[in-house]
Amino acid sequence: MSVKKQSQVSVLLVYVLTMLISLVVFGAVALLLLDTFVTKPKLAREALASNAGDEDAADTAVDDYSSARETILFVGAEGETINGMALLRVLPDALSVKIVPVSPMIYTNVSGTEGTIASLYSMGGMTYLKSAVETAFDIKCDKYIKISNDGFKSMVEYLGGTNSYSFPYDIYYKNEATGEVTSFSQGQVTRTLYGDDIRRIITYPLYPNGNETKAQVLGELSAALINSACTSNSGSVVSNIQSIFNVIFNNSDTDITSKSFSDVRSAYEHLVSDSTAPATYRLPSGIWDERGYFNVDESFKTDIRVYFELEDEPAAE
Repeated sequence: MSVKKQSQVSVLLVYVLTMLISLVVFGAVALLLLDTFVTKPKLAREALASNAGDEDAADTAVDDYSSARETILFVGAEGETINGMALLRVLPDALSVKIVPVSPMIYTNVSGTEGTIASLYSMGGMTYLKSAVETAFDIKCDKYIKISNDGFKSMVEYLGGTNSYSFPYDIYYKNEATGEVTSFSQGQVTRTLYGDDIRRIITYPLYPNGNETKAQVLGELSAALINSACTSNSGSVVSNIQSIFNVIFNNSDTDITSKSFSDVRSAYEHLVSDSTAPATYRLPSGIWDERGYFNVDESFKTDIRVYFELEDEPAAE
């Protein structure tokens, strides 16, 4: 009788062990299937959604070029001689470039020292020149570039020049010191204008109304050059944008650095690639006095801030 009971106990133990082992195996398989077909796909979907969200956020950040807005003081100069000067307000998010020509004969001051921008530049270099322009227009220049004749020539070649300019009258001048000849007929230009052409046209000394006409010529040529770069030559400009920066960096006095260029590079590529004729210009309003100096109207200091989209247009009274 005891043998029979022991046999039954043994069978029961085997049965229980078999059931436990089966449950363990079945549970492991069930967990594996759950992990494979439920948990991992869910995590993958969440990760994919998260990545998509990150990409959307990144795209939004990349597409928001408003942080690349800046005001640049651009000066073409050889030694102490200023060939041309302009404030450029670059608005990549708005696909716009606003230009205000700056005459060297604007009368202003730096730290109480009065004079024309040209005379202040001869006293204190770019430090005085930048401060003089900021005082004259009551505006901050985020960056500045003072580029040499050779640097300007190379930069314009990379931009592709422009054939979108019309001469208001015949111009002819021979520089006896250098032998350079400036000669163009009235009417639409018949060939592409490059760096040396533009410099000679801007500095032509025999314009009616002198510096007043020079400012208008500078505005028109600057806008024409930028608009040509963004339309006829956009592909070439984008592919050579690093070379353009190198030309500026190596041939000018500038506070633009490799880091600050990298920060705005994609915004400038966007501006050149996606805009059509983004550049416009506006002449400063003011009075030319008997000395040949230009005094900027106080009202223009508000006008330029509105034009540059630094503040909203005042509400009509």
